[in-house]
Amino acid sequence: MVRLPKIHIKVPGTSANLGPGFDLMGLALDIHNEFEFQFSKEITETKTELKNGKTLPFSKKEDLVLSSYLSYFSKFAKNLTPPPYHCKMTLALPLKGGLGSSASAIVAGLCLAKEVHKRLSTESLPTEQEFTQFLAEFEGHPDNTLPAYLGGFVFAYSTFGETLRYFRKKFPSSVSIFVLTPEYSVSTEESRKTLPKSYVTSDVIFNLSRIGAWMHFLDKRKFGDLLVGLEDKMHTPYRIPNSSPLFPLADTLKQEGIGYCLSGSGPSLLIFLERKALKSKLNELESKVSKIMKESGITYQFRRVKPDGIGVRIKMK
Repeated sequence: MVRLPKIHIKVPGTSANLGPGFDLMGLALDIHNEFEFQFSKEITETKTELKNGKTLPFSKKEDLVLSSYLSYFSKFAKNLTPPPYHCKMTLALPLKGGLGSSASAIVAGLCLAKEVHKRLSTESLPTEQEFTQFLAEFEGHPDNTLPAYLGGFVFAYSTFGETLRYFRKKFPSSVSIFVLTPEYSVSTEESRKTLPKSYVTSDVIFNLSRIGAWMHFLDKRKFGDLLVGLEDKMHTPYRIPNSSPLFPLADTLKQEGIGYCLSGSGPSLLIFLERKALKSKLNELESKVSKIMKESGITYQFRRVKPDGIGVRIKMK
């Protein structure tokens, strides 16, 4: 048997949708999940644990690293038996927090499988197009997995079985990003059930125009374009209704002219400030967030993040 090295995979978190780009747009963030894999002839069964020794927050059936790892071999290396591994994880992304924790696991599992395939077989590996297509299809939509894999802002689509198409952009440094994560989780599957099965034409046109504003912002870097581009009528109103504990905060941010969007299906929010306005607005923003969340009785994390322009990192030890 070919000796496999220790493989360390680091995957950035992601924020999907970004307002109007439902299942189309995503941004990689510099919050990372890390996965350390070890192989040896003594390892006969796959084992996954947290590096800090705490109990895994999911069952073996919910282990997306393992399921994506095995799926790669079923798709691209049917003649190989996937070798078992021991994995130690360091999780910085909240589960079901809307920051791409599932996507990070899928990317890690598929990238691991590709590295193992490369070392155990003389057969050709999948092309980059084939690999990214499978990566996009595994989760059903590419707005989380593609940014996690590639880094940066990614606009991607692959619907009704068509070939995956995407492009990447650098997020402008003139805008600072903050993540607010309430201490409760949201299931993407359950959240999707709140969405209508059809939309009126005017709402679809509204969102199409806002995607155009996003593209203009990425090219011209004007904060006003971003404020328009973040507006959405296709998922945010259904996921942050008037009854939501996040509604008072979202409403206040809108009234104050501060950019925000639900991160994926939530409950995390991305909040955007012009860098030149940080000194004058940040303290006030933090005070308002603290007051509103305290009144709602919700504990939360509030932190500044940067876009991740690299994507997945793979190191051999």
